[in-house]
Amino acid sequence: MAEKRRRSTGKSTLADVARLVGVSAMTASRALRMPEKVSTDIREKIDAAVAELGYVPNLQASNLASASSRLITMVVPSFATPGCAIVSEALQEMLRPQGYNMMLAEANHSAAGESELIEMLLSYNPAAMVHFNFDNAEAAHRLLSHSGLPVITIGGVHQDSAGVSIGIDYAKALRQLVQALVEKGYRHPALLCTQTSNTIFSQLLKGWHSGMLAHNLSPHRVVTSPQPSGFATGHALLSDIRLTWPEIDVLICTTDEVACGVVMACHAAGIDVPSQLAVASIGGGHLSAVCSPPLTTVILPYAEMGRLAGRRLLAALQGEEPVALNELPFTLTLRASTGKG
Repeated sequence: MAEKRRRSTGKSTLADVARLVGVSAMTASRALRMPEKVSTDIREKIDAAVAELGYVPNLQASNLASASSRLITMVVPSFATPGCAIVSEALQEMLRPQGYNMMLAEANHSAAGESELIEMLLSYNPAAMVHFNFDNAEAAHRLLSHSGLPVITIGGVHQDSAGVSIGIDYAKALRQLVQALVEKGYRHPALLCTQTSNTIFSQLLKGWHSGMLAHNLSPHRVVTSPQPSGFATGHALLSDIRLTWPEIDVLICTTDEVACGVVMACHAAGIDVPSQLAVASIGGGHLSAVCSPPLTTVILPYAEMGRLAGRRLLAALQGEEPVALNELPFTLTLRASTGKG
């Protein structure tokens, strides 16, 4: 009777590597996972076989077998989320020297399938999980809380995180921005909020209302849009905002990208910035400085968020109890988009 063979996937396996070298699969596995426990001669032969066959180790199986992982997963609303690249790069700079690798997963701004996404990521047996500007639905929060893994949330700092919370208080940031604009003489501000997490959105509204009411100004001029926080959104919404509230003298946008889109729309419509309409943003990235005119902005410490997340994560992985609530300072910078001085 012919031997029943498993259908080939076309990929090289660990058994192929072992066969080429003339060792057992267990020895080949040990050489890849714990090279110090295998002789130099065997290790070099196995490395050469891996290169020749193009073998890619099954990290998931390896992690499950060893109950140890060097993988950190990071969930983001979208890879285009403002600050995502800066935070992830800073976090990787902290983790990579310690032998950890990161995997980014996009949640597509939706909590609907979040539980399935978290379950899938947990199946990779990660060492820890990081969330950036993304709220956890109840089911996902429960999964993370019961996972036994260190969990870091980055964005709007808050008490109800599934783990360690790192970020800024957006309510304080917006209130301070409103205060500065009112002191410059603006009396009819409007707020343009685009796609963001519920935590950040709630903090923004809290800061907006408290800041406006502190000066006996009406907080009713608020536009919320589910559109992405990009140039096109700001460019498209400006005309409707001015049609609804022709009296506005300054528009606060919740990202640099949206604010730059608004400025571009002003240029196209012959609206002078800031004499006819001032514009300000929350973000403070490089874009805010090169916009024409440069944007008055709240500079968010994205790089420090990533570095601090790395430090807290490494401490947790070493068995320490990291500080649960980590509020970072922000910087308000006044520029030409609202008039200097």
